[in-house]
Amino acid sequence: MRYINWLIMVILCTGQLLAQQEIARLELGSRDPKPEFYEYCPTDKGLVTLGPLTNVSTREYGLIKYDQNLKRQWLKRVFEQNGRKHLDLLTVVGDNIMVFISEFFPKEKVVKTYYSVYDLNGNPITEAQILTVYPNQVEQKVDLSYILSPNKKKLLCFKDLKLRKEADQVKYYLFDESGEREEDGEISFKYPDDKFSLVDLRVSNDGNIFALGQYFPAGKNTVSDNYRYLMFRYDRKTSDLQELKIDFGSKIITDLAFRLDKDENVYLAGFYSNLNSSRIIGTLYLKISNVGAILTEASQEFSDEFKANFLSKGQIERGKELANFSMHHDPNDNGIVLRSDGGVLLMAERYYQTYQTYRDIYGYWAQQTLHHFEEVILTSIDPTGKIEWHAIVDKNQVDLNPQRCSYFHAIGEKGAYIFYDYTARKQGSNVYYNLVEMDGKTSLRIPLFKEYRFGNEFYPQFCHQVSNNEALFVYYTRSGRGLNIVRMKID
Repeated sequence: MRYINWLIMVILCTGQLLAQQEIARLELGSRDPKPEFYEYCPTDKGLVTLGPLTNVSTREYGLIKYDQNLKRQWLKRVFEQNGRKHLDLLTVVGDNIMVFISEFFPKEKVVKTYYSVYDLNGNPITEAQILTVYPNQVEQKVDLSYILSPNKKKLLCFKDLKLRKEADQVKYYLFDESGEREEDGEISFKYPDDKFSLVDLRVSNDGNIFALGQYFPAGKNTVSDNYRYLMFRYDRKTSDLQELKIDFGSKIITDLAFRLDKDENVYLAGFYSNLNSSRIIGTLYLKISNVGAILTEASQEFSDEFKANFLSKGQIERGKELANFSMHHDPNDNGIVLRSDGGVLLMAERYYQTYQTYRDIYGYWAQQTLHHFEEVILTSIDPTGKIEWHAIVDKNQVDLNPQRCSYFHAIGEKGAYIFYDYTARKQGSNVYYNLVEMDGKTSLRIPLFKEYRFGNEFYPQFCHQVSNNEALFVYYTRSGRGLNIVRMKID
C-alpha cells in the first residue's frame, strides 16, 4: 500500500514537472566570456547582455543581442576599460537599450556617470552623455540607484544626498521610453539625514515618485524601537510632496513594503510585533488612493493554529512571537504581490546566521559565517485586510555564500511558484519548486530541470519573470566556468 501511494505521488510530480516547459537556453561554456548584466527585451522576447567581449581580457566591453530562441543576432562594442570605469546598469526601456557607466577622474577627484542609448538593432541613438558629476566616493563610483516604472516605459535614476542636516534630499533623473532625459529634480523630505532613512522608492507609469521611509526621533544610530514609517507621494508636475503618515497605534512595525497599481493607488503591507522589531506576530495592510485618502487600514494577529508551526503551546500561551522572518527589499521583489481583487500576497523568509570556528592548515583558528535560509511563509490578505490563509514552503539552505541561497518566485495561472536550490533525499541536487495554489494548498517539492548536477550554482536574484507565463532562470556550472540562462514557460 505504501508503494502504491509513493507511486501515485511520483506520477503527480512528473505531471507537474512536464508543465514547466523549457523554451530556449543560452549556454556559455568555459571559453565564452560571461556577461556582467543581462536584460530581457519584451518587444521581440530576446535577450541583451553586457560584459567583456573575450574571456582572456577585460579591456573591451560590449553588448550582445540574442533573439527569442537565444541565438546571437549582433555584437556592439561599447567601451574600452582603462581601469577607472565601472558598469552601473544595463536596462531596456520601451524598445531601447540603455547603458550607464561611471568613470573616475583622479586629477579632478570626481566620478562622472555617462549614459548611452541603442535601439534593438544596436544602432546608437545617444552615446556617452554625461548624467552626473559627483566627488569621488568609495570604490571610485557613485551611489546611484535605478528603478523602472511598472510598465517598463520610464526609468528613474536617483541618489540620496547624504549628510543633510536640515532635510534629507534625493536627486533624481527621469527618462522616458525613447531613452530621452525627460526631467531632473530634487525632493526634500524635511527630515534630517541622521534621523531619516529611505526604505524604498518607486516611480509610477506617469512619472510620479513614491517613497517609503523610516523616521528615528532619537537618531538612526540609537538602538531603539522608537521609529515610525512615513509614506510620500511626489507630483513632479507641481513639485508637491505629500506626506502620508502611517499609524498602527502601539504596534511595532517590523517589516513594511509597498506596490503601486496602474492608477497610482498605493498598497502597503507587512508585519508587526507587540515585543520588538526583530519579531513578528501579525500582518498589516494599508491601501491609499492616488489622492492620498486612506481607503483600507487593517491589522490581524496570526492564529494559534499558524503559530503552532513554529512555537510550542507553552510559548504561544506566554506570548512568544516568530523570529528571524523578513520580506525581500529588492526593487524587483519586495515580498508583495498585488491580487486582481485589491488584496495582496505577502512572502517572508526565515533567515539567520551562525558562526563556525575551525583550525586552518597552518594551525591558526578562524571563523566562518554560515547563512541559513529556511521556510518561506506566504500569507493571502483579502481587500479588507483580513488573512485568508497561510502556506509554508519548507526548505533548509546553509551556505557560506548567501547569494546562492534564498528563493525566486513567479506568479502563474495556477498560483505562486517558489523556486530554490536544494539537495533532496533520493532525488539529488536541483532547482526545486513548490506550487502554492489560489486557496493556499502547497504541492510537493518538484525538480525543475531534467539535467542538473551537484556543484551547479543557482542565483535566485538573477532570475526574472518576464511575462504572465514565462520566466528566466540563471545558474552557473562547473564552479562558475559555465553559465546557463534558461527561458521557461510556467503555468
